[in-house]
Amino acid sequence: MNAYEQLEFIRDRLEQNGANEDSIALVEKFLKRAEPERNSQTAVPQAMMIKHLLRQRETLDNYAIYNDLQEIISEHDDRRVDEDSVRPAYEDNEHHPRPHSYYRALKAKEQDRKQSE
Repeated sequence: MNAYEQLEFIRDRLEQNGANEDSIALVEKFLKRAEPERNSQTAVPQAMMIKHLLRQRETLDNYAIYNDLQEIISEHDDRRVDEDSVRPAYEDNEHHPRPHSYYRALKAKEQDRKQSE
């Protein structure tokens, strides 16, 4: 999703969460700024967009806006944890060290290469 679509999504989440009017007004302000990018193909991660909003002066000066945005970013982080925890059963996640014979062969190849130079 591009920046405009991310901001629309954030505004929708704020409305669903019953956020403060100031929070929605801040996102609306950024939506107006992002209007020229509406059809852009440049993808912007949601977490990056929320962090950008969190760094704004209006956000830092208003606890209600800050808390509303923090709630959205915590929902985003919770979703990512759920997605990361679902791993296929066939995935091998154990550590398999290479045998000593692998390193001996590697060392022998290196010595042969040095001798041929």
